[in-house]
Amino acid sequence: MIEIDSTHQPLVVEDLDADWLLALCEDTATESRRLERKRLRLALHWARMHPADPDDAAKGHVETVGGPGTPAVEEWSTESLAAALGITTHAGLQLVSDALDLAYRLPRLWARVEALEVPGWRARRIAQATCGLSAADAAAVDALLAPKADRCGVRAIDQAIAEATGVVEQTEQETLDRTKWDVELLHGPMVGPGRWAGTSTMVITGDTLDLTGFYDLINTEATRIETDDPIGVRRAMAVGNLARRMGGDQPPRVRLYVHADLADLLDDTIGTGSVERLGPLTMARIKDWASRSQVTVLPVLRMARDDAVDQHDPPAWMRELVILRDRHCVHPHCQTHARACDLDHTIPWPLGPTTPTNLAPLCRRHHRAKTRRRWHYQREPDGSYTWTGPHQRRYRVDQNGTTPLPPA
Repeated sequence: MIEIDSTHQPLVVEDLDADWLLALCEDTATESRRLERKRLRLALHWARMHPADPDDAAKGHVETVGGPGTPAVEEWSTESLAAALGITTHAGLQLVSDALDLAYRLPRLWARVEALEVPGWRARRIAQATCGLSAADAAAVDALLAPKADRCGVRAIDQAIAEATGVVEQTEQETLDRTKWDVELLHGPMVGPGRWAGTSTMVITGDTLDLTGFYDLINTEATRIETDDPIGVRRAMAVGNLARRMGGDQPPRVRLYVHADLADLLDDTIGTGSVERLGPLTMARIKDWASRSQVTVLPVLRMARDDAVDQHDPPAWMRELVILRDRHCVHPHCQTHARACDLDHTIPWPLGPTTPTNLAPLCRRHHRAKTRRRWHYQREPDGSYTWTGPHQRRYRVDQNGTTPLPPA
């Protein structure tokens, strides 16, 4: 295994002693800071290259991605940057926002990032924590945190923000905090990279008194569950018990799209099924969920069906077919689930028919970007999509992800 050190000399890692290895680790940390700084510099310059046009600003066609005091950016300009970096549009917007906040609202901190004294990830965390503050409060945080930003943690960041905003009336602060209240349900790998185990995470942000009371209720219910499971597991089980009681002990209505061989459905000791939004699960888990829920069996769709209808909006079966076929927004790197997307005619209706092969799921943002003619795409015979951005960068999107293509 060969690595390159800061003097550009190749080194065989297996031959290094402890001192050399630690020196290479230090080089790596510095190189990481340099790469993070580069991404922020590129994002900042991109934003400056695409300022909001005054006429568009008057119409509201701009993107205010940074905090107060940062310049507005031309609408739809971030998609090209994000695609080139191989990240989602949301991640690209966050990168631009952080870069603008650092340059315009946190200049002392930005200077230390430029000098490679503070890692970009730490500076970005501070930028995101202060994005909702006024320019004056952000400057106060900058003065407090910049000298120690290379070593401060989350608690120090929160404390600096509290000190800087101490003059804000408590009621105003409470109103600001309330805008962040939410309940999120997150599905995804919980056991390890790429693994799905039928487990999800719920994150609740709300009134302290309400959540404390709810937590006490969960603990009380957990103590009544007679199992040998740890208390944490019993708390999670208690949430299910409470939810069922709140629903009048009626089984929840759940829609699962299961793809499995008939043999697997008949014998839950073998095989797995693929469940939409949840990934692969054992048939035993799927049957367990079905036994505790109201189950509606939907007709099987023939995925090769390509009937046309003489109308703009697709019928329910056609929408379902396109959602199951493409699964998510087909814009480069976008992973918005198809059920949250619009169905777009790849060849605009009525020039193009309303058929499955002429429909594609696009999230609202990327649908608008395409409609405003900043991006163009077409569906290929193999079911993939070829996109061309406003700077003539091309991308192929298929079930395996996004691949950059050479210029046409």
